[in-house]
Amino acid sequence: MEIELDTTKSAAKNASELFQKAKKLEAKSLRAKEILKKLAKKMENAKVNTINKKDVMKERKKREWFEKFRWFTSSTGKLVIGGRDATSNEVVMKKNTEENELCFHADIVGAPFFVIKGEADKQTIEETIHAAGIFSKAWTGGYGSVNVFYAPRTQFSKQAPSGEYISKGGFMVRGKREWGKAILKTYIGIKDGIVICGPKSAIEPWADKMMGLEPGDLKPGEIIKKASRWLKIDADEIQRVIPSGKSKILVEKKK
Repeated sequence: MEIELDTTKSAAKNASELFQKAKKLEAKSLRAKEILKKLAKKMENAKVNTINKKDVMKERKKREWFEKFRWFTSSTGKLVIGGRDATSNEVVMKKNTEENELCFHADIVGAPFFVIKGEADKQTIEETIHAAGIFSKAWTGGYGSVNVFYAPRTQFSKQAPSGEYISKGGFMVRGKREWGKAILKTYIGIKDGIVICGPKSAIEPWADKMMGLEPGDLKPGEIIKKASRWLKIDADEIQRVIPSGKSKILVEKKK
């Protein structure tokens, strides 16, 4: 390595300047090493995150039959399913509900049917009332609550009274029905790459992370972005589970 000396300056002056240059080069070298370490760590994290995301998304392609519907597992372990639209409403009621299973519907035009699979208990009934409300048009209307009725499947029919017509996804209910009120607040929870939206009592014990929502001013796209970042899950998974319409974020929580 060649070193240039200024012959107009004394040896002591040259030595002092060379020492200062050496200190600056050493500092730059240390900073460069630190930057390289940080970049290497970021690249490694990005690689791990990419692998994890691919693994999760690969796993999520193997969906259970009920995942094509709205669904959650109640706090007592009961599977609850509901329609996403008129077509899936028909499928839920006609093909996926037994005669004595309870069916739920919000008392508003534009609501899905929800069904408790198997024998219903009081806690699951309360949680299903909640689900039937939050996924109804009451959410998009900005309501705070909505009434929900329920009855056994045997009381629901596609046969309309004379002179009336039942549209696709709709059913006529006859006989006595029970009623409940759904407060329009819900929670998105995630665990092991699975995202579920439902009542707090069902989501909180199960989820590693969760985010609360109620009708508000944020567009669905904004909610999806925020929830995706917070829960660290693909935006498409969030879009599958949240209610339609604008929302407000209530709470973000880690266990």
